[in-house]
Amino acid sequence: MVNIVHFFVMSALSLGVLISACVSPDQQAPEMTTVKVAYIPLISNGPLFIAQEEGYFARQGINVEFEKFQSGPATLPPLINGDIAASGGAINAGLYNAIARGAHVRIVADKGRMAPGFCNSTALVVRRDLFEKGAVRTESDLRGRKVSASADQHFAVSRALALGNLTGDDIEKIDLDYPSAVIALKNGAIDAGILTEPYLTQALNSGAAVVLVPGSVYAPNFPVPLYYGPAFLDKNPELGRRFMIAYLQGAQQYNAGKTERNLEILHIHTHLDKELLKQSCWVPITEDGEVIRQPVIEYMDWLYDNGDITRKINEDQLFDMSYVTYANAIVKNMSPNA
Repeated sequence: MVNIVHFFVMSALSLGVLISACVSPDQQAPEMTTVKVAYIPLISNGPLFIAQEEGYFARQGINVEFEKFQSGPATLPPLINGDIAASGGAINAGLYNAIARGAHVRIVADKGRMAPGFCNSTALVVRRDLFEKGAVRTESDLRGRKVSASADQHFAVSRALALGNLTGDDIEKIDLDYPSAVIALKNGAIDAGILTEPYLTQALNSGAAVVLVPGSVYAPNFPVPLYYGPAFLDKNPELGRRFMIAYLQGAQQYNAGKTERNLEILHIHTHLDKELLKQSCWVPITEDGEVIRQPVIEYMDWLYDNGDITRKINEDQLFDMSYVTYANAIVKNMSPNA
């Protein structure tokens, strides 16, 4: 009888330990808090969309309201003033300048990078007719050509042009968003441009363009990070930690690849055709959220040398990786369905 009682007591204790290891203390009936998150309907926002649809945010007591923006730079002012808590997008001069002036915005996690050895999620493309005629076969052939590059892609264009010993002064830059750039390639309004997925696949499948040089060649490991602003960093860091737990869960599921569930979720939030999503390159995202810092520093040096920023800032002013450190300690002990 004593042995039986001992068995049940030990089983109950073991179960309690297991439950405590799988559930964050923050997950114990958290109060629901609304968090506004900026987004652009791109594949790289997959972890955010997945965390929303699978209830990972809800389990952390977070009700996410997505606010759509046309570009990464457009999200910076509302992020700085606290109207939105988190955003993602390409790093740009405005970020460095804002931080240098005292804005409390930090890179807190990876949300995609141009990783060598993976598919092309970003590339410099050229019109197919120009390529097939032999008019543009190398980067140096872009001299005098019209090249599309949004405001946050000037560094990428510069790095690509440098492979052909050209600079930004050797081309005519056209500031277009990605959907407009695809149309402009089709109708001949531009000669080349930087495209990211799924617009890259759209341009290639339509026959409008071919890849001239992949992003992983001209800017290897350049990240498109997740940012936090003062709504998390100053007002509610604890909420930011819970947000990161859900985000990393979303990243884990995103990295499972083009499952039917993931395709459905990305279709819902990007309104893109599932077949296009299947064919597109899904940008690699680190499951632990860590960001490779060197490309970010190299970009800052380039901006400074080109007069786009007036002073450099240190790494502590750019990065705050404490949120992923905290979240990883929780997520690694959670069951897959927690």
